[in-house]
Amino acid sequence: MNSESTRAKQRSALRVGGVAVALLMTWIALACAAFLLTGPPPEPAAVDPKDKEIRARMAQWAVRDAEEWQRDEGDHRIPWDQANGHLAIVIDDVGRELDAFDKLLALRYPLSFSVLPNSVYTAGVQDRLRADHRRPREILLHLPMEPLDARHMSEGEELGEEFLRAGDSPASLRVKVLAALGNVPHAVGVNNHMGSKLTADNRAMAALMPVLRERELYFLDSRTNPETVAAIEARRAGVPTISRKVFLDHEPGKAAIRRSLFEAAEFARDQPTVAIAHPSMDVVEVLREELPQLHTQGVGIYPVSQLLRGDL
Repeated sequence: MNSESTRAKQRSALRVGGVAVALLMTWIALACAAFLLTGPPPEPAAVDPKDKEIRARMAQWAVRDAEEWQRDEGDHRIPWDQANGHLAIVIDDVGRELDAFDKLLALRYPLSFSVLPNSVYTAGVQDRLRADHRRPREILLHLPMEPLDARHMSEGEELGEEFLRAGDSPASLRVKVLAALGNVPHAVGVNNHMGSKLTADNRAMAALMPVLRERELYFLDSRTNPETVAAIEARRAGVPTISRKVFLDHEPGKAAIRRSLFEAAEFARDQPTVAIAHPSMDVVEVLREELPQLHTQGVGIYPVSQLLRGDL
């Protein structure tokens, strides 16, 4: 009885094994048939020599067009290590008008532009500044801060700005700064608009700087008060910082602006220097006339961030 059962199991196993072998052979046969039917992959199409010539010619045209654009419209730049001086020119109060702004933007030198957060053209000027990737322009947030004379905060266009005030709590200062940055989202740095009172306030500056550090922004101290502590608190918080050396248009008139520009250039020959100006036709005309001369003398114009890095 046991031997019959064993033989039956053996016959069953042989039948199962036979089926498995048959299935395997069928699969192999189908795979071979599919290979024979499809054949090897086709050879890549031969490249027509004329196509190669056309592509090479198009590449040459692209290079020629880029060179012509750079010659006729591109920025005048001096490599950092070849310059006799390193100067950043920041245009403050950007966003309140377009005429002088557009002319300053058209200059073939990489000026930096500090944009007010709540002015009539705040959004529009940022679109213009970012419109041509071949001529990038650095954007700063021109952050309104309380001056010693509080009346200035309620004059004319200042009424539309949200000023940081010495009486604000740290939480309130943070909220105001973040709101301003939301309106100037492409800013890589911040400088103070007015602020002769606030920048001399250790508590306020200590509350401001961590927000800038979180956003990886630098701080340019406009130095509207010689007693400013902004740069001290920025360094303490680990925020890259640099201070304004010259106001180009502190005195009105082209002659005074020209003297201030030459003064800034002299400082720039000794160390990287920041000069600040404001949109006006006098500033436009002086820069249009004199920047080519400074370029010829080896004084380069750079974004503020490059002055902070100092190695590009």
